Amino acid sequence: MKTGLPIIAGIAWSPIIWIVVLAALGPSLFALTASWPVTLAITFFVVLFTALFLMKFFIRLGAKFYGEGN
Repeated sequence: MKTGLPIIAGIAWSPIIWIVVLAALGPSLFALTASWPVTLAITFFVVLFTALFLMKFFIRLGAKFYGEGN
């Protein structure tokens, strides 16, 4: 797997992850905080950490199957 491909995939999937997280957690976070900016900030960090986790996962998965040792 190319080195930059997981990074491009993480960037491309970020809006989709944003929509799913906001739809799933948005109403409950808004009920807890009573503020949309705080809800969106929390959603931003959840999406950021999720995208970083997925990128690391795909980099490891690619190295496992397409690494130098194979």
